[in-house]
Amino acid sequence: MKDYYKTLEVSKESSKEDIKKAYKKLARKYHPDLNPNNKVSEEKFKELSEAYEVLSDATRRKQYDAGEADLNGQHSGEHGPFYYESQQGDSSRYRDIFEDLFQGGFSSSSKNQRSPKKGRDYHFKMQVSFEDSILGAERVIAIPTGKNINVTIPPGLRNGQKLRFKNQGEDPGQGRQKGDMYVEMNVELSEKFVRIGDDIEVQVPVPFSKAILGGTILVPTVDGNIELNIPKGVSTGTKIRAKGKGVRKKENPGDLFAVVKVTIPKNVSKELEDAIKEWEHSNG
Repeated sequence: MKDYYKTLEVSKESSKEDIKKAYKKLARKYHPDLNPNNKVSEEKFKELSEAYEVLSDATRRKQYDAGEADLNGQHSGEHGPFYYESQQGDSSRYRDIFEDLFQGGFSSSSKNQRSPKKGRDYHFKMQVSFEDSILGAERVIAIPTGKNINVTIPPGLRNGQKLRFKNQGEDPGQGRQKGDMYVEMNVELSEKFVRIGDDIEVQVPVPFSKAILGGTILVPTVDGNIELNIPKGVSTGTKIRAKGKGVRKKENPGDLFAVVKVTIPKNVSKELEDAIKEWEHSNG
């Protein structure tokens, strides 16, 4: 478990005011506006803010001391197929700290480039069917503010892909910048189809007779069945392409490949057996 007291250079007996003073001192030292393009300082500042977020709150500090704290400071709740995560805590705890921090020595442009008072980001996860990830779809989700947000699922969406919605996060008020909203997509697996790049493969059983004589068969796609021609003498593993029936991008859509699996009849008649023997003898 992270030692937040060590991070803030205070002891477990330190008062709330001591913790605040220590954070203010270290925040001034490592704040990104004072250390532009310095990744080490940026990470250190994040660690300091995480520690202060816990130790400045009496309830969370008590939980932390008991080893029961949620160290990420997050709350999760189910909302149908989505969930919401947001850092909790009273943002007013930071207000006077950063007002002091930015008094003197900072230009207005510096404040605008990286304001510590931006609203928190909202994070959701959305379940997406395999078919919707191929065809694209429209969804509506309700965020904690009660507002409905339209979400466009683009064709070709991949599992884990995140969509960003600017200024749809927390609104801290007082003219401060709103946070953003991120929706991470969890694409469900399909029992029928396998995606390979922008193409799709599907196994199709072909009767023994049709494999020999040729003909047409119905092949499933993500939006209905289509007919495909089976050439004479097709064998198991042969791939037959249906152009444009893969990922439905406007430009360069993927294809669907029907992978043939020749099925042998369980009951072989005497006539069929004799015909095969005669063919085998003739071509032996």
